[in-house]
Amino acid sequence: MKIGQVLKGRYRIQAILGEGGMGTVYLAQDTLLDRPRAIKELCPDPLADEARLLAARAQFEREARVLRGLRHKNLPHVSDYFSIDENDYLVMDYIQGESLADLLGRKKRPTERLLYIWLDQILDALEYCHRHHVLHRDIKPANIILTSEGKVMLVDFGLVKFLDPHNPRTATIVRGLGTPEYTPLEQYDASMGHTDARSDIYALGATLYHLLTGRPPQPVSQRILKPDTHPDIRELNPKISAWMSVFVRKAMAVRPENRYQSAGEMRRDLRTQVFKVRRHSAVGSAPLRAPQTVRRQYRHGARKSAGRSSRRSRTRSGARWLPVLLPIAVPVGVVLFLTVTVTLISLATSSIVTAAVVASPLIFLGLAYYALVSGRRSGPPRI
Repeated sequence: MKIGQVLKGRYRIQAILGEGGMGTVYLAQDTLLDRPRAIKELCPDPLADEARLLAARAQFEREARVLRGLRHKNLPHVSDYFSIDENDYLVMDYIQGESLADLLGRKKRPTERLLYIWLDQILDALEYCHRHHVLHRDIKPANIILTSEGKVMLVDFGLVKFLDPHNPRTATIVRGLGTPEYTPLEQYDASMGHTDARSDIYALGATLYHLLTGRPPQPVSQRILKPDTHPDIRELNPKISAWMSVFVRKAMAVRPENRYQSAGEMRRDLRTQVFKVRRHSAVGSAPLRAPQTVRRQYRHGARKSAGRSSRRSRTRSGARWLPVLLPIAVPVGVVLFLTVTVTLISLATSSIVTAAVVASPLIFLGLAYYALVSGRRSGPPRI
């Protein structure tokens, strides 16, 4: 399509975001809502006959309706779909940010702990899609966008497949086979089994391999023919933990039954590891036993402070009775004060003497109460 061309009377093409064998992704402006959109143009197989093209068109409409109903914080929302001539179009939210492929192109690799955060978001989105019988089938670094807020978005549903649980071998005509480095064997050869949630798990594992090592994994066909030529991620990046190496290896297993069986299972394993890492960080990396010299110094210092500790403990034990004595001392003091005051007033002969007689017990009682209360606090007394 040409820049400036308007589709469906409302989407004005502004730029090309990407091109592939199955079509093109355009940046367009929704003139009705005044918002940027990403439009995925899907081209049919030129060798398909008319009957297969009609079947593909009907399946596209079914898939588009399902995609339009998906709403997840890590997925762009499909707001519209339509067909023009033989081509089909998906209209999605335009996600601004940098793809993880661009990040790798700048020789940047995320840390393993940062990947934990990204993985949790992606697996949450995948679990949501699979629960609605939607497979992505083209997970790779180029289809994961990192926004300025640090959130990752799983984009480009150009190869999406609607998984019919009653007919899992349903294939689409207008979809491609994915990218070889991230595509499992069953996505190429139907005799290996049907594509399901485990196919997306393989692609995600291959994406992790690329992000952790800086190089894409070998295509699955080469891994089968020459298994010794596929290095483990720790050979390429020794900083990776042994757990992550096992995690990626299980996700990238050639046979689907050897992988994680669902995104939920993979996410639970991830969260278990994140909990262990956080607990280890909270405890710290200090040795469980202190050095011998430190222990000796501690014992020597303990002997010196034994006397001070015993005196301090006796003082604290006395302070424990204050909450019991104070409620009794106050009313008793008031009664005594009133008794003494009445007695002295009756004996007084002048106003000055009367004021002194009344004030003296009150001042004495206030000072006594202040001393008791201030003794209960380790800091400055509260007035």
